[in-house]
Amino acid sequence: MEFEFYSNLIDRYDSLKYEILKAQTFSEEHYGFLPIYYKVMESDRTRVSAFTRAFDHYDFTDKIVCEAGVGTLALTKHFLSKVKKAYLIENNPDLKNFIQEELEKNGWQDKVEVIFGDAMKVGLPEKVDYIVGELMSIYCGNEYQVQIFKNLRKYLKPDGKLLPEHITNVVQLANIEFEKEHKHYPINFTRHLPEQLSLHQVVNEIDLYQVEELKVKKTLEITPLLSGTVNSVYMHSMVQVAEGCNFTGTDSLMPPTVCKLENPVQVKKGQSVRLNVEYEFGTSLDEAKFWVE
Repeated sequence: MEFEFYSNLIDRYDSLKYEILKAQTFSEEHYGFLPIYYKVMESDRTRVSAFTRAFDHYDFTDKIVCEAGVGTLALTKHFLSKVKKAYLIENNPDLKNFIQEELEKNGWQDKVEVIFGDAMKVGLPEKVDYIVGELMSIYCGNEYQVQIFKNLRKYLKPDGKLLPEHITNVVQLANIEFEKEHKHYPINFTRHLPEQLSLHQVVNEIDLYQVEELKVKKTLEITPLLSGTVNSVYMHSMVQVAEGCNFTGTDSLMPPTVCKLENPVQVKKGQSVRLNVEYEFGTSLDEAKFWVE
């Protein structure tokens, strides 16, 4: 039938509501993410394009590059042929054979040093021109982007660059249904979008060259544009991979996400409220606290 695929998708809208969350959940058993997530990442053209455009923005020719969390080389293969030397860091030992086979198949093994270990702890034998790391989550709340770059940036040459380099996190007041077992989840389809009661407002900006503090504690004044019940925040992250090369989230990386407030509150159109935000980079949004007063 002409619309059979679409019909099947419609029938599964509700059951697919949390599938992205499951795929993106860190798994100690797999030293990172489930195998399906690598396929999700590789097939996301928007996500990969944000980084390939940044690779083109800079000149990687004969440069020394470090990439943290190389996975299945989804990004690596776009710059490795150009560089003089590459240090590739991966924490999942299950990928060791795959990575080595890919390097040998393409003739890259002589200019690559693969480091299997925790990118928050490993050291490099020399300074590098570029550090690439796509270890992001919304607000950097679930993954270790901040901690990893905080460790690795000391190996960056004075004129070197981080990719990505800057993240702006924004928030809206919202209302949406939560099942009991969930405090947050990414938006999959537009019918899963929350009721939005305010405009976007900046929560914080993460300068990955400078950030030191891992805890975020902010209070924002927000004026609702609609009256109603607020039981959540609607979160977006805007990423500058390189100047003019941006990424604002897809279903495979940093998707717009809702997170439950500590308690629901009633708001009135035009009457300002205070939104309090407390969370720590690289823990879990389930531990984050948002409340309105």
